[in-house]
Amino acid sequence: MKVFPTLLSLVLAGAVFAAMPAGASQAAAESKKAPAVEKQTKWQGHVVRIYKDLSQMDIRDNKTAQSDHLRKVAYDDSTEWTKLGKPGKQDEVKEGSFVIVLGHVDEKGVLHARRVDLRLPR
Repeated sequence: MKVFPTLLSLVLAGAVFAAMPAGASQAAAESKKAPAVEKQTKWQGHVVRIYKDLSQMDIRDNKTAQSDHLRKVAYDDSTEWTKLGKPGKQDEVKEGSFVIVLGHVDEKGVLHARRVDLRLPR
């Protein structure tokens, strides 16, 4: 009589262990398929220069220790321009304006802007 419960528990344990690797490999395969979501970079500062022919601008962050440190920001037709969080125009951004820029930094250190938000002067 003791053989039947022991045999039954061994069969159930084997079924559980057989099912585990399949679930683990499936989860690993799903995580490999999902692309890593890139985190957007946020830069803010005053516009120093605008290069309309290059579709770039230089901004200076007042928080950095180096006052002459400029950051390059590139924009294109897909860049969203806003003013105080509401739709705006690219022509409203002028030298001396305070902007917050969201985008991704490339290997050269240039931020490719997805959104440029014009803010009140600080």
